[in-house]
Amino acid sequence: MWKDWLRRLLSWGGAAQKWSAPVVGPGLYHMMQEVGGTYARFHLRVENDGSGMLIANAMAAAQLTSTGVLIAKDILEGLPEDDIVRQLKAAFDGAGEDVMRADVAKVQALIAQILAPSDTYPVFNLEDAAVSPHRAQLIAPLQASVPLGEPEAMTPLLDRLWDVGIPHVTFLAADGFVPSDLVRAVEHAEDLGMIAGVRGRATLLCDEAFLVELREAGVDHVTFPYASTDPDVHDTLCGSGDHDAAESLMAWLEAHHVSAIAEIPLIRPTLDSGYDTVEALIASGADNLSFVAYVTADQALAEREPIFFSEAMAQVAATIEDTAGMAQARFMWEPPVERDPAMTLAAQVVAGPRCSGDVAVRVEINGDVIPARGPYHSAGNLLADSWSTIWNHEVFRRYRERVEAPTRCDVCPGLAICAADCPRDPRGWARA
Repeated sequence: MWKDWLRRLLSWGGAAQKWSAPVVGPGLYHMMQEVGGTYARFHLRVENDGSGMLIANAMAAAQLTSTGVLIAKDILEGLPEDDIVRQLKAAFDGAGEDVMRADVAKVQALIAQILAPSDTYPVFNLEDAAVSPHRAQLIAPLQASVPLGEPEAMTPLLDRLWDVGIPHVTFLAADGFVPSDLVRAVEHAEDLGMIAGVRGRATLLCDEAFLVELREAGVDHVTFPYASTDPDVHDTLCGSGDHDAAESLMAWLEAHHVSAIAEIPLIRPTLDSGYDTVEALIASGADNLSFVAYVTADQALAEREPIFFSEAMAQVAATIEDTAGMAQARFMWEPPVERDPAMTLAAQVVAGPRCSGDVAVRVEINGDVIPARGPYHSAGNLLADSWSTIWNHEVFRRYRERVEAPTRCDVCPGLAICAADCPRDPRGWARA
């Protein structure tokens, strides 16, 4: 999943760090560099163990070891190669100068590679062990999904997200949102240096004047539900006329070089048209796909509604992964969403997943922080509690224990969806 852009720079086989503390301190570093007459922006997220993630122009990313982190930071800060090698000699044992200079060249080439134009954006998930909270000792999630609120509420939330080292925010635009509030939220996120995205129904977003404002504010991606290439199936879930709006939205985003992320809700009718839907999306330019399955452990409910019973999830996942593979689509899995009978299925699909991926969190307007999976339990308040208290809360401890535990089995070996948790187990679903 996403392995075409996520690459890991390996450290020297025999090199050993001379001291136990990370060479580059944990945190989020935002840097600019002139490239071909224009400025490129970089986010370097350094974890507690010294490893890191380098994100270029909100479009491509590379996972780095502590060696790569030091080299990348020095390069982006403009240090000459001789100075970088001196720092490496001071920090590491076990590698000769020729090897160090070769690795500097590798990182220079990597930076040039991830600066190449692309229509992807950095979606993070646990399929690659390099970004596992267990393996990388993350200081914080890599992305936060935040329901849109008034600027007075959004500004302190965004400031705090940046302070704790979360580089990527996606604003959730619900029915009745105020367009000017969304533009201001994107502007503030961009002013901080964050990657900023928007998620909402196409009907709400597809206004050209508004889209121009969003683009000028610096929006990096727009995510929207796309249930099916069949307009009737789509509009039944997303509202009358939304299929036409989605087609228009994709065309505008493609023409104006804004990344389009199609969120495909999986229920029985959308699975039936899955291959046609994926092919239509790729043809329209939205080849960044996100799949979210709506599922229940209540067999009677699964028989009454076109959702999936838990035991069917392995076959559903296999079908989707085969479909995406045949279409050569870039895709990611959202944690399965447990069907909530308290709301209509259409309303739940429009509301969408809690947040995007397994190294993301949901942050409510009041500051409550909710993990990607499990019951809807707050781990603390972003505006009132220390990040250490939140990140080490029992809610996140239980979450990490589940996603770090082995979840592969003989029933469905090799499925990407199983990387973080078993899709048939309700404990790993996002639940109300």
